[in-house]
This record gives sequence, structure tokens and C-alpha cells, in this order.
Amino acid sequence: MGAGRALIIAASGFMVVFLMLCLLWFIIVMVNKITMALEGKTAEEAPAAPVRETLAAAEASADDTVYGGEIALYDVDEKTAACIMAIISDETKIPLNQLIFKSIKALN
Repeated sequence: MGAGRALIIAASGFMVVFLMLCLLWFIIVMVNKITMALEGKTAEEAPAAPVRETLAAAEASADDTVYGGEIALYDVDEKTAACIMAIISDETKIPLNQLIFKSIKALN
């Protein structure tokens, strides 16, 4: 087999894989749209509503005092707990000094 024939076979293999990935992407997008339509929500509205409610509650009770209490950790190490708290702060756009975590528990 020559080098040219090998390149053609490799290129056709890459093309088949790329087309299958495009097909899977299309199927995932369609299933997502169907699911959102059945739930009565659009893709843009779904995650925004809980964040707005959380922000409104945070603004209503916002004060600049620092909470110095302890956090109860159940089956979670300190590094994982810190990551969870950082993710929650980032997703809700609430500064860490305004959040109070009483306990973090691993769900198994």
C-alpha cells in the first residue's frame, strides 16, 4: 500500500468520526430542546430563576459582618468543602463573606 492510499484511508476515517460527532451533537441539542419544551421552559430561563431568587435574598439580608463559626463536615475533606463553597459563591455571584455554611455532607 502506498503512502497516498494510506493518507486517503486516514482522511476518510477522520471524516467519518467528525460526521458522527456532528450527528451526536445534533441529537443532543434536539433532545435538550424537546425536554425543555416538555417542561415548559426555555434553555435560557431554566438556570436564571433560582439565581435571581438567591441574589434577591442575599441583598435583603446583606451585611458586612464576618461569620467566624464552624462548619460541620460529614464524609468530606476540607479541600473538597472549600471547592464546594467557592463554586457556590461563583455560581450565585454572592461573596464568600456573605454566605454562611453550617454543614456540608457527602451524598453517597
